[in-house]
Amino acid sequence: MPEMNIVIEDVVTDRIDMNAVFREYEEYPDYDEAPGIVQEDQLYSRQQELELNIPPEVTIVGCGGIGSWVAIYAAMTGVDTLYLFDPDVVENSNRNRLPFCEGAIGRPKVEVVADFIHALRPDIKVFGIRDKMTEIILEAKFATFGGYLIDCTDSPKTQIMLYRKCKDHLYPYIRAGYDGTSIMVTSHVSGWIKVDSEEEHYQINPSWVVPASIVAALAVAKMVKFPIQEVGLDISEIGVPVVQKERRLSARCSQLADKK
Repeated sequence: MPEMNIVIEDVVTDRIDMNAVFREYEEYPDYDEAPGIVQEDQLYSRQQELELNIPPEVTIVGCGGIGSWVAIYAAMTGVDTLYLFDPDVVENSNRNRLPFCEGAIGRPKVEVVADFIHALRPDIKVFGIRDKMTEIILEAKFATFGGYLIDCTDSPKTQIMLYRKCKDHLYPYIRAGYDGTSIMVTSHVSGWIKVDSEEEHYQINPSWVVPASIVAALAVAKMVKFPIQEVGLDISEIGVPVVQKERRLSARCSQLADKK
């Protein structure tokens, strides 16, 4: 499969004065002396002590609110090769949870994500496939895939298929999803899901950037650092035990004060 030709004008040049960038290079012919230029060996220096297990490549199925962030976080972590699968184009309603400019509307999601990543990490190989991940494609690619498959789809039928195929081939699988404020990051798919009544959308329509980006970050963290950990909770529950504990302590202190 040929590598996608990346066009970065729509994503980069509306934010950066490229002439100013070129002038900076002319002023500082020595690459290492240019202000703001980070040497390659320094790029990941602050994460070296974390001993992250970064796979050579990652396949991301679904490049919506979660999958796009997964791709970006994986690239920023140091993954060398990304395979992106999604048949859809960017809609304006997607932009409340994705960092894409207005010019991205109507363009294939895989191309927009690839553009964004190449603006951050020009050396990363990004293969964008504007299609759904099917059993035929998955079987054909198992021989070449290396690393992880991260399932960011909202189709129960697709989730079951991906999970079972990865399990059969002993291929690392992570499912990342959210429904409203409920989030989940897991290596499994429940066997009781009814695939006959496939849903191609969330059961709860409201969505925003916070749960999408939290789930994506946790999925990448599971991949490179915490492979056995899984998450399933509502983000409204975060911090509740602490609040309850403070209330109990305050009530107890008041009782002791009254006794004195």
